[in-house]
Amino acid sequence: MNTLNKQGMAATVNCQVNTHFVKATAIAALFLASTAVSAQPRELESSQSLTPFTAASVGIAKKAENSEQAAEQAAEQEQQALALLQQAAPAKNVTEAAAAAVKSLAPALSSKAPTANRVQLMGASPMTREQVTAKHASQGMPSSSATSEDPYRAPVYHSFSIFDASSRLFEDSDYDGFYQTFSVTFDVDVNGAYLNERADLFAELYLSRDGGPWVHYYTTDVFTIYGDSTQDDYEVLTTLYTGYATDHYDVLIDVYEVGYSDIVATISADETDGLYALPLESSDRDREPDVIVVEESGGSLSVLGLLFLGLCAGLRMNRTRG
Repeated sequence: MNTLNKQGMAATVNCQVNTHFVKATAIAALFLASTAVSAQPRELESSQSLTPFTAASVGIAKKAENSEQAAEQAAEQEQQALALLQQAAPAKNVTEAAAAAVKSLAPALSSKAPTANRVQLMGASPMTREQVTAKHASQGMPSSSATSEDPYRAPVYHSFSIFDASSRLFEDSDYDGFYQTFSVTFDVDVNGAYLNERADLFAELYLSRDGGPWVHYYTTDVFTIYGDSTQDDYEVLTTLYTGYATDHYDVLIDVYEVGYSDIVATISADETDGLYALPLESSDRDREPDVIVVEESGGSLSVLGLLFLGLCAGLRMNRTRG
């Protein structure tokens, strides 16, 4: 009988110990549940989204008396152009928009430095190459300088060629090998009856994604070339903002003579590797990894610590009753 009573008491104690242990564990779980853990990126969650542009470009007409001077000016102009592109980036939220408005009140370029041309923003629905060429043809201008409506005036014969074209990659925030900012540089020569003959030109630039249609992204300002000079090349720096998937893009350049509707020279990835398969993506796909901030409002104990406390509480109750 005593044996049965002892066994019953032991069972009761064990049951109570287990009950207290379960209670302690439940308390620890409730305490853990009261701990709020949040993971927030660096950007403000409450920010209001704004509609961005698709891309922005800056053209630089390079002019220098010697190669050393040209290199110095080119480096300075590129830094200015990159700064302009950064300022022209569409705001992701209202705070950024306000900051950009304040920044725009200050002069963008130093008065002593060689100036880069204005930033050209491209909308969300760019034109194809066929649409651009049709637009030029519909303006009612002569097709080329080799034709003249005046029967008593001899036409001016000269030809154009693109001596070289190349590209460079500048900005890859997530280090995946695909860039949001790049540049294209090309050198156009004119051949005519006179030495160092002058011509006024402009160019249309296009991108083709993985062999797809040529999509327009920039029209240069008018620039002047002289004969076959190597010091009058033109550079276009571009940052892609939205709409460009991570892929390889080819570049095509069409050159026009001012006042005429025909293309006088063209070059693309078919003629030079410098315009072939550029690894690009828009900046909305090229973001730095988010910094995760963990906040614990219920205390500084970890999950394992809370469970350990619950276990210790249960063992202490067991020893006390024993």
